[in-house]
Order: sequence, then structure tokens, then C-alpha cells
Amino acid sequence: MVLEGATLPVPSEIVLPLTGFLVYKHSMDFWPAVVVASLGGLFGTMIDFSIGYYLGRSAVLRYGRKIRLNERHLMIVEGWFLKHGSAAVLIARFVPLLRTLIAFPAGVAKMKIGRFLAFSTVGIVIWDIVLIYLGVLAGQNYSAIVITLDATLPLIGYAALAGVVLALLFLARKESKEGKSGP
Repeated sequence: MVLEGATLPVPSEIVLPLTGFLVYKHSMDFWPAVVVASLGGLFGTMIDFSIGYYLGRSAVLRYGRKIRLNERHLMIVEGWFLKHGSAAVLIARFVPLLRTLIAFPAGVAKMKIGRFLAFSTVGIVIWDIVLIYLGVLAGQNYSAIVITLDATLPLIGYAALAGVVLALLFLARKESKEGKSGP
């Protein structure tokens, strides 16, 4: 969760439900998993906050290029922060992508570190509890999920194959028409 908190491509939407599944399988305990995930998320988000706070906007954009954060993304998040103030830190914790990016403008705006940590902690802990619990529920309903996927995946595969065939036919037909209208 440190990596996701630091805006690296490790999505909590995948990691935490898997953690919940391990909780269901009794390989982990629920509350220690929540604590570890939340502390990791807080540590990671403090990295991004610190970049904005101590190094400024130009450093955020320079670092951002490495993680595919561009000027437009930063402007959107800054707009959220300006519109909602400190509450944006809490609200953004429930919006994919914004969850991690909000730390940058909060740092650039020199939000008080204690306030940032308080809003971030509430949002991160709630998010982690929900996703880990969803993993526990998935574990409890594992057989029903597998039965549904067994019935559904072949249909999805056939639909995808039909889509590819139709797209290829469409492209071949379009190319044929362009070839006939040429010089």
C-alpha cells in the first residue's frame, strides 16, 4: 500500500480484496491487515505530500512525468483541492486516481501536516476496511462466484471473438473500398 500511496501503479482495488480473501482463509487477521494496509497507505501518501510541500509544484510535475502525471491531471486535482479545501483530501480518498494524487496539491498548498494526516487517515482506513471486507465476502461466496464465472466467461469469450471477426471484416471492407477509389 506504500506504493499505491506514493502514486505508483499498485491498485488497492486489487491488493486489498485479495488480502480480504486471505483473511477469509484464516491466513491473516482482519484488523491487523487493516492497520498494516492503512499505515502503508499513509506512509506512501506522505511521500507525495512531502514532494509537494517541500519541493513545490515544479518538482511535482517533474516527478509526475515518471508516473504519468501531467499538467492537466495536476490542474484537475488542484481544482478539487481549491473547491473543497481540506475536505477534498477526505473526499478524494474514495475516488480512484484522485485518492493518491490529492496529496500533491495539498502539499503544494502547504496544508498543515496534522490536518492532512487526520483527513487522510479517516479516508484511507475506511477505504481499506471496505475493500478488505469485500475480499472476505468474496471468499464466503467463492463457490457461487466460480459457478457464475464458469457459466458466463465462455459467453463473454464468444462475444469478444465475434467482435474481433466483425472488426476485421469491417476493416477489410473499408480497405477494399479505398483501394477501388484510388488512382
